[in-house]
Amino acid sequence: MDNLWLLLCCLLQLTRNAAAAIGVGVGIVQFENPSGGVELREGMSSPLALPSALILTPSTPSITHFVNDSFIIFCKTVQKDIDTKWRDPRGQTRENTKGRVHIEKKTGLLALVFEHISLDDKGNWTCEMDSAAAREATKSFELLVNQKISFDKTEQVQSVREGRDAMVNCFVKGQPAPEVSWMHNGEYINTVNSTKHKRLSDGLFIRNVSQSDAGEYTCRAMRITPTFSDSDQITILLRIQHKPHWFYNETLPMQYAYVGGAVNLSCDAMGEPPPSFTWLHNGKGIVGFNHRIFMADYGATLQLQIRNASQFGDYKCKVANPLGMLERVIKLRMGAKPIGPTRFQLKRLYPDAFELDLRTPRMTNVSDEMQIFGYRVAYMSENDFKYSAGNWSHAKQRDFSFHRGHRFIIPHLEGNTTYLMRAASRNLAGLSDWSNVKIFATATAASWKWQLGSCHMLIIGLALIWH
Repeated sequence: MDNLWLLLCCLLQLTRNAAAAIGVGVGIVQFENPSGGVELREGMSSPLALPSALILTPSTPSITHFVNDSFIIFCKTVQKDIDTKWRDPRGQTRENTKGRVHIEKKTGLLALVFEHISLDDKGNWTCEMDSAAAREATKSFELLVNQKISFDKTEQVQSVREGRDAMVNCFVKGQPAPEVSWMHNGEYINTVNSTKHKRLSDGLFIRNVSQSDAGEYTCRAMRITPTFSDSDQITILLRIQHKPHWFYNETLPMQYAYVGGAVNLSCDAMGEPPPSFTWLHNGKGIVGFNHRIFMADYGATLQLQIRNASQFGDYKCKVANPLGMLERVIKLRMGAKPIGPTRFQLKRLYPDAFELDLRTPRMTNVSDEMQIFGYRVAYMSENDFKYSAGNWSHAKQRDFSFHRGHRFIIPHLEGNTTYLMRAASRNLAGLSDWSNVKIFATATAASWKWQLGSCHMLIIGLALIWH
């Protein structure tokens, strides 16, 4: 029995030596000694932990970047003289040393360089050792790629025909995909329970558009993730295509002028696309040098210098775009030239204003509609007059009509400043000749206070006399 016990001890020692050779620890296994009840407890334990053969720097298991970011990661071997290589998410080995994504070799290091990250780069990238016998011969990291919000080729001015269904295009890009909302002229659009609006992947659908749907649409993209949040927006002008229509209805169907005077004939109409404007005189095109046409997107003004009676007659304005046409006729008749002001003087002085005294006698041998109904006053400061070399086209103007009262006040002037002024009478046929130029100066603050004080004393004196 003792020989058996000795044999068991020898076997145990051999087991220990073998375990140490292969890197396995030895524990205790229980045996019973038949003679003395002695117990030996030895047995094999789990493998011993060894350091990893590869180290990534940075060492995080996942890394997040945006498109076009640059990034570099290093793969280091613990043992020397062992080659490594990088594999992309498709399992292909990266061996190029130049390009958008390439490798760079250094002693003990293999760098993976991203000069400009793209969406195609997302996934698991693996560094592995050429030695298959090495323990933990691979190390991987996951590259997460986000794309900043952009609006691709979204046009900021879009058009749709009135009465049709419309799509306001907004091509939003981003990874992860953002949530999109819409606003119209600053008001939020509820697209959830609406029969008018519907949010689609590439824009906003609008059913049966009308003029009220025109304006600015804001396409707003927003996203919130566990690692970041951002938002962006683009404003789109939506124009509703429609045939022309008049938008200024105060144009008189009959206007007057006199030989030697001037007149402006206006034609204002809305349309989308913006319409063209054409003027005709008695059914023919207007020729000669006695006219000018001032064009705008939604209007055309015909300015005539009346040199002779042949210029009176019917003037037709034709407005057209691809969706329709309008016409309006203005009858230009000969009127009476107004008489100029016979009185033009200063009535009351203020620190920043003049009240003027303007008079014109009633015209004889003309109809009531040709009588004077107001004045036009042109004025400029002495400095402005000198700066413009006496050119009155740079002067400010103010029109007065009798139906607004008979007080003729020029406000918002500079204090203690000299002004040059001239006046003309107005009737339906136009303006009279300009009056002679008058020179007035606004009051200083001190003189204005003195005038107020004098008026106050005068009122008190009159009150005492009356009492």
